[in-house]
Amino acid sequence: MNDDIPEIIVRILQGNQTEEDMHIFLLWYRASQENKNIFFQLKQIYDLRKGGFAPDAIEVKASWDRLWIKLKKQSITDSPLSKTIWNRHYSNMMKFAIAAAIAVVLIVTGIYISYKGEEDQIEWTEVGTGIGNSPQTIVLSDGSIVRLNSSSLFRYPEKFNGNSREVYLDGEAYFNVAKDGRRAFIVHTDKQSINVLGTEFNVLGYSSDPYTVTTLVKGKVRLDTYDNENNLKNEIVMNPSQQVYFDKEFQQTTLSGIDPQDAILWMKGVYSFRDVSLEEITRRFEKIYGVTIIIPDEADRKEEYTGKFFAHQSIKEVMNVINFKGQFRLQINDDTVFLRRKHLL
Repeated sequence: MNDDIPEIIVRILQGNQTEEDMHIFLLWYRASQENKNIFFQLKQIYDLRKGGFAPDAIEVKASWDRLWIKLKKQSITDSPLSKTIWNRHYSNMMKFAIAAAIAVVLIVTGIYISYKGEEDQIEWTEVGTGIGNSPQTIVLSDGSIVRLNSSSLFRYPEKFNGNSREVYLDGEAYFNVAKDGRRAFIVHTDKQSINVLGTEFNVLGYSSDPYTVTTLVKGKVRLDTYDNENNLKNEIVMNPSQQVYFDKEFQQTTLSGIDPQDAILWMKGVYSFRDVSLEEITRRFEKIYGVTIIIPDEADRKEEYTGKFFAHQSIKEVMNVINFKGQFRLQINDDTVFLRRKHLL
């Protein structure tokens, strides 16, 4: 395992990663479900700083120590992880964790002590989906239904306790939330949370992507976005047939009216794009097919396309559709795809 992974994870959580960071991270992240789980647990500690409650530093250190032990025991490790690097990582995480007042989380055991100070312990379940899988349906204890797309990780409690129903998503999912006038349903993603009482909506929220897209099908939701220090940035109330595009790098939100059916066609194995940059389209393909797509030319990455693709198609087939004009030189090496612009002599 790359010795820089802990520091890279810090930069990704803070939104300061480079393209090289993301490339190294994705190779590590995709190597095993264990890696995905560890990243999700790290991310959850970061996200829980939104609660505004001061942690017990001893408990926080104990949580990080457990993660250190878990990282050392990973079966895929090619070489021992430098403890010096991890200590620097721990020091950085402690600084922003305590400064922002995260909740106390007992990570590795899967037990979460509510940041609201409740005594009850909540048992959490994590569900991860692989590449190219059919959508996975999860029924929560309150009757809410979640459809989880490929390459996603979803964390939810076996039973909802307290005054809210909170879940965590790294990936894409469609939510049909059971109505409960007493307890809001809150979906936490990277730098964003969605608050509802009972509604249907789609969230495209992979932590490795620089954006999050939320589409409301029915009902009403309040969408809160956060900056790199997890301070509340915007509150947006969404109505049906509206979509919010959140640029995580610049903390900018764009609200637009759309046909929400386009956003949920993935549950039928169809991916619909309308005036979407090639960079965003290929990011979706990376999640579906488990590949890395490299487009060297920035102008090519920003060029917009419209079309539909089907989950049953091979990566070569969909890339040939993208390349219907023959403008690219297509090269596929194992799990890496290169799209290079052909230059006229």
